[in-house]
Amino acid sequence: MKAKARIWVCRAEQLEEGEYKRVEVFYADDPSSVIVFRSRGNCLAYRNRCVHMGRDLDCQEDTIFDDDGEYLRCSMHGVTYDPMTGESLTAMCRGEKLTALKVEEDEEGVWLCDKRVKRLEQ
Repeated sequence: MKAKARIWVCRAEQLEEGEYKRVEVFYADDPSSVIVFRSRGNCLAYRNRCVHMGRDLDCQEDTIFDDDGEYLRCSMHGVTYDPMTGESLTAMCRGEKLTALKVEEDEEGVWLCDKRVKRLEQ
C-alpha cells in the first residue's frame, strides 16, 4: 500500500489560536501558497487566494485575520471570510468560497494531506 503523501507544516503547539503558517506548494501544478491556521480550536487550511481579485490574503499585511481575529480578511480590499467554511461574508463576493484543503493534526504535528498539493522544491 502506498504511503499517504503529507507535507509538514509545524508542530501543533506552534500553531496557536488566531495564528497562521504560510506554506509554499504546487497547487494543481501551479506555484501557490496555502494558509494553515487554528480557529475555534480547529486546524484549517485554505489556498491563499482571495476570490475577489486572486491576490494572497496576506499580500499587503502579514496577517490573514481581521482586527478582532474573528474572520479571515484579505489585506488588499478587506473581503472577509468565515474561517470555518471559507465563505465570503462581503457583499460583492457573497457565497463564493476560498478553496479548502485537507489538513491533519497528529502527535507529530500539523500536515497538509491534500492530493491537489505537492511540495514546492527549493
